[in-house]
Amino acid sequence: MGLRIEEAGRACRVVIDGDLTVANAAEVGDALGVAVLGHDETEVDLAGVEEMDSAGLQIMLAAKRCAGRTVRFVNHSAAVLSLLELANLGQQLGDPLLFRASDGRA
Repeated sequence: MGLRIEEAGRACRVVIDGDLTVANAAEVGDALGVAVLGHDETEVDLAGVEEMDSAGLQIMLAAKRCAGRTVRFVNHSAAVLSLLELANLGQQLGDPLLFRASDGRA
């Protein structure tokens, strides 16, 4: 799992590569929490997420609930889209939720 934080003043971009599962939830959650709490706006790029489970969903929900902070999730990978659809959390964690043409969904 790789996690990179790119800072730009009061905003930052967090890029997550690899798995977002219970195996690394504490590490990712801690790093994302620091990024969110240290910035007014945080964009989380999920294009590199290869596998995700309910622990990953919990991390996303916790980040969204940080009071006074703006958190956007972008570039959802197929693994993320699949779990968001299964859990019916697309509207809550979409930002915007875009299905790729190859997914066969509109």
